[in-house]
Amino acid sequence: MKQFELAAITWHETTPNLKNLITSGAELTFSPLSPGLEADVAKITQGERHFVLKVWNQRSKPDVLRQYRLLDALHHRGIRVSEPIGYGRTETGDDVLLTRYHGTTITKVNPSIFKKMAAVLADIHRLSPDGLEGGILAKYDFVGYFFSGIEAFPAMKEELIRLVASADIKQDRIIHGDFNLGNILEENGQYTIIDWTNGQLGDPRYDLSWACLLLRIYLSESKSLTFLYKYQEEVSVAAEELEIFEALACLRWLLLDRIAGVPKHADTMKKVRKIVRDNHFLNENVLL
Repeated sequence: MKQFELAAITWHETTPNLKNLITSGAELTFSPLSPGLEADVAKITQGERHFVLKVWNQRSKPDVLRQYRLLDALHHRGIRVSEPIGYGRTETGDDVLLTRYHGTTITKVNPSIFKKMAAVLADIHRLSPDGLEGGILAKYDFVGYFFSGIEAFPAMKEELIRLVASADIKQDRIIHGDFNLGNILEENGQYTIIDWTNGQLGDPRYDLSWACLLLRIYLSESKSLTFLYKYQEEVSVAAEELEIFEALACLRWLLLDRIAGVPKHADTMKKVRKIVRDNHFLNENVLL
């Protein structure tokens, strides 16, 4: 993405920062960042100020305007999310989101960092969704949203139906939908949650369980438990309540692996098999 293309974007939501960026005449430097599965991402530098431009030019077409409005609402409520600067569309109709740059992804973790991460997630879950419904915060069908494509795997679908019937899923709080280390940025000791594509009304227990599952799979069980304990210091949630949501999260991970493939290391499947065996709600046939 080149500098002149910023002015060529049709901006539908603007801020003073965006107007200054376009009209100041100051030199802008564009640096590609690691692209996601759904969009191209670039860092824009203007003097001492840094921004992130995300262009959804892949097959995925989420509701980016809704994401902009959710970020704006959460930012103004004091939640550590990407500060939105502008939303628009390119000449080819691709959605564009401009946010402030909030640092780099976490490469090392310790109990102190987990405490800060857990505090941010807890702040999200504690925040009342009142006033955010409709055009800002969506409420989706849980199965349809998180388990799209499961019809192709009858054994998995049967397991999912059984789990959902027992889980007493609530959809009355704000959730991130994909809380993981890749979506947490650090800058000067401050931690910011990015990529709100999956932000919606949901069940915090599922949001937490997905985060813990990914930590257990890609780091270790002990680190996952440390994060869980730090979260429980912020929000009271019983461990026995979480087991069925861990089962749902694990089933989703297995489904994503079947459909598109997920990152794996040499010991990944060994860890996943242990999670399935240890969870009283899961049948081992989901591994077949």
